[in-house]
Amino acid sequence: MFMKKSGQLLLRLTAVVLSVSFVLSGCLGGKRTGQSSKAPVSISIWHYYNGVQKQSFDDLVAEFNDTVGAEQGIVVEAYNKGYVNDLSRQVIAAANQDVGAEEVPDVFAAYADTAYEVYRRGMTADIGAYLTEEEKNSYIPAYMEEGRFSKNGQTVIFPIAKSTEVFMLNTTDWQPFAEATGASVESFATWEGLAEVAEEYYRWTDSLTPEKDDGKAFFGRDALANYLLIGSYQLGSELFDVIDGQVFLRIDEEIMRRLWDNYYVPYVNGYYTAIGRFRSDDAKTGDILALVGSSAGAPYFPGTVTLSDGEAYEVESAVYPPPNFAGAKPSAVQQGAGMVVTKSEPRREAAAVTFLKWFTRPEQNLRFCLCSGYLPVTKAANTQEALEQAADNQQIVTPLKQALFTGIEMVNGRYQLYTNQAFEKGDQARSVVNLSLQNRAEEDREKVRRLMDQGLSRQKAVARVATDQAFQEWLADFTRELEAAVG
Repeated sequence: MFMKKSGQLLLRLTAVVLSVSFVLSGCLGGKRTGQSSKAPVSISIWHYYNGVQKQSFDDLVAEFNDTVGAEQGIVVEAYNKGYVNDLSRQVIAAANQDVGAEEVPDVFAAYADTAYEVYRRGMTADIGAYLTEEEKNSYIPAYMEEGRFSKNGQTVIFPIAKSTEVFMLNTTDWQPFAEATGASVESFATWEGLAEVAEEYYRWTDSLTPEKDDGKAFFGRDALANYLLIGSYQLGSELFDVIDGQVFLRIDEEIMRRLWDNYYVPYVNGYYTAIGRFRSDDAKTGDILALVGSSAGAPYFPGTVTLSDGEAYEVESAVYPPPNFAGAKPSAVQQGAGMVVTKSEPRREAAAVTFLKWFTRPEQNLRFCLCSGYLPVTKAANTQEALEQAADNQQIVTPLKQALFTGIEMVNGRYQLYTNQAFEKGDQARSVVNLSLQNRAEEDREKVRRLMDQGLSRQKAVARVATDQAFQEWLADFTRELEAAVG
């Protein structure tokens, strides 16, 4: 058993169950209500939810403990472990029994790469053993498939809430630009069209001031790894090809050039940017009008923009599916951590799965999703009707509601959702994919600024920096870093 329970906690849990038993026996004439006659089970869960997501999760945990948990002698205790990367480090440290690390919890939230690391150590329970075929079939198939790591079908990750990426737009500041130039939201359907609109926006904002080359950026995106991974997949070559546990890199130069041209080139020109920690931060300060980010990040898209001079004004928004490459099949990332149950003994594992099944029933799952921005995981909950009905009972911000409806539309067939297979050192490899092109774009954008300060026009400065040689240098560095990461 991986968790050590304190005597004090066990006494408290026993008192809770005995108290519930006494009350129910008095109401029901002494008849048993199905609660366990054994000592109560305390299940610890580590997660990375913050803000409204954490509050919603905590509320549902409390509800479970007061209802199903009380009936069956299960108490769930949830612990926030920081952001997702903080959580992953603590999970791996616990699995490795590092000095100073806590013991492995009964359940922890994890993306596939972290879950795979714990699975390789033989420390994960087979969740599928606690689900009937009917229960398995009630979930979105792609979500269940992501959590299967072995040929024998062992299920390691229980999907509880997923997300994809969406395109979010400040329509208040978009409108005058669109009216002046004839720009259309239809351009957002492709990365090529988006780059053209961003260039036009830069030129339009530049024309509004007497200074030259002081136009504003239009767009930014979070998680550049998703751009590269989904883009490679969409254009015909998965960046990571995993065969029998062995990973092969498929770095296609032509595909990489197309990715470079539609992100790096707009970035060094100043049409795209990344300033704050998240692009929603840049939207709040008016540094960009549009972004691609997680559907779970929709609650953070601003309703008010505050400029650097202190001027603040309210804005409206719209949400669209993310762009695709011209001529390619619509595709988007499938993401969002699931829950991994650590291997212990059947009663503890079953108790953990009991909570997860309860949490993912449509009623509970939709309540969590409407607060958090995540997408529900069952077929029954992934309908416009189910979402509308649940939304009627909750007050939610407009971008969140728009993102959920857009996400459900994508899940139900409009987009092919993709996530690469898990593999050893997958976290390190993804870090390279996430940072390599972004770092090069930022460095070269700074070079362009310095050249402009020396008197060169933006076009001439970009021509000196964004060369074929620059692409080849980046591609060679990218390839070398990835080969080192996957070992």
